[in-house]
Amino acid sequence: MTPARRLSAALLALGVAAFALWLATRLVWLRAAYQSPLRGSVTVQATGAQLRPELAAIALVAVAAAAAIVATSGWARRLVGVLVAAAGGWAVWLSLAPGDAVPGDAVPGRAGSGTALESGPPADAVAVGLPAHTAAPLLGIGAGLLLVAAAVGVVCWANAMPRLGARYAAPGTARRVPDRDTQWWDALDAGQDPTLKSPPADPGASR
Repeated sequence: MTPARRLSAALLALGVAAFALWLATRLVWLRAAYQSPLRGSVTVQATGAQLRPELAAIALVAVAAAAAIVATSGWARRLVGVLVAAAGGWAVWLSLAPGDAVPGDAVPGRAGSGTALESGPPADAVAVGLPAHTAAPLLGIGAGLLLVAAAVGVVCWANAMPRLGARYAAPGTARRVPDRDTQWWDALDAGQDPTLKSPPADPGASR
């Protein structure tokens, strides 16, 4: 894999992980069923942004890390990779333990943490069973693992990936165009008539 492709792969992984984390915060993670004497069966739900708002911050960290990786090299780039790995591990941990807290303070006879849900249950509602988890946290887990994989690549390839603004040597060396006056004086010093040779013609000479 070429250095440019390694950099592209790392940046792509960071971008995909950031988008997946953002998407995970928009999905429903938790649903809880309640029974109300007046409204009957009521279902409330919580999104990832409500249960794990930290994931949105980690997504921003991934975007910032992509810019830092492009602009840095060497040990600075490795340090960015370590921070990305830590952020990815944190995202995995948050997604593995989304919690099952419900707004129990609003339900008579039930104590809870009062976690905000998308729509709270009626004051006279009684919880029916345990809260149901969706598959949305798996997206956060996958994004966190992708961040860790990208971080490993950044740390291992820190010196093998190009940096923004780096100059690459072009094949061969550009030829220096000799000065016209210098050529003429060199010919005179050698006892030659520069007008009989083929140096660059004098612009003022007749054609």
